[in-house]
Amino acid sequence: MKALRIEEYGSVEVLEWKDATEPSPSPHQVLIKVDSAGVNYADIMRRQGNYPGPDLPATLGLEASGTITELGSDVTDGRLAVGQKVMAMGPQGQAEYVAVNASFVFPYPDSIDAVHAGGMPITFLTSYHLLKSRGGMQPGDTVLIQAGASGVGTVAIQLAKEWGARVIATASTEDKLELCRSLGADITINYTEVDFEEEVKSISDGRGVALVLECVGGPVLEKSVRCVASYGRLVSYGNASGQPANLSAADITTVNRTVIGFSMGRSPIGSLDHQGAMDDLIPLITGGKLKLIVDRVLPMSEAGDAHLHLASRGTRGKVILTP
Repeated sequence: MKALRIEEYGSVEVLEWKDATEPSPSPHQVLIKVDSAGVNYADIMRRQGNYPGPDLPATLGLEASGTITELGSDVTDGRLAVGQKVMAMGPQGQAEYVAVNASFVFPYPDSIDAVHAGGMPITFLTSYHLLKSRGGMQPGDTVLIQAGASGVGTVAIQLAKEWGARVIATASTEDKLELCRSLGADITINYTEVDFEEEVKSISDGRGVALVLECVGGPVLEKSVRCVASYGRLVSYGNASGQPANLSAADITTVNRTVIGFSMGRSPIGSLDHQGAMDDLIPLITGGKLKLIVDRVLPMSEAGDAHLHLASRGTRGKVILTP
């Protein structure tokens, strides 16, 4: 089989679509013939050596979709069978075949596009856990979603609205803001033209918002904390800027704000109910209430272009690779 491999850390030139050994499933895994695989910012960090993973050389990817071709000897989940179409969350998905722990494999119906399915697990589950498991969002809350046109942002807007929130979304261009509005955002802010902190304070009459989802880090994180209302919450789930943040204790304690960190890939196994989350999400997808926004689909041999596009913050939704 072929796989997207790196033998050293570095620029996109280290990415190679090359022959690799087809994996064999362990007793708790299933083997999947891959239809597609989503690209995440963590893939860029992994390529650069800034994200944990298997020793080099290694295959990239954190999610995929495809068809089960083999079950490990200890896989007893009756929903999983050879020939079943599934989406999966696990390492080394950017390949023609991937072996994944059965606990992170989710069957999906024929009404879901097989290529789109490869970009759903990380994005949909991250959005779900940000809002519900970690963010504790309640109907009627006002939620500020930074990077609203990103893969997670586009899904989080839809989910927050479905669950009864008022949504404020930020983005850098009018095109991206229009996408956010089309997905249900009540208010949009172009952070390149105005100070989003001041805008949020004005919109909320100085109170701030119940929940902020933040993935940029650096000064954006610092300002986002000050957008949180008393007893509100901020969930930080990334540092796309690569910049450090200097959080003031006074900005957190004197207003009784809560700052929560979240990394789905580094959460202890069993700490998050992914199966239950997918059971909630798939009916929303098939019912037309939740959709994946696909920016572009590229062959895995052109993964370098996908990395450059994602790193430039030019994406509107998800980038997906196919073998």
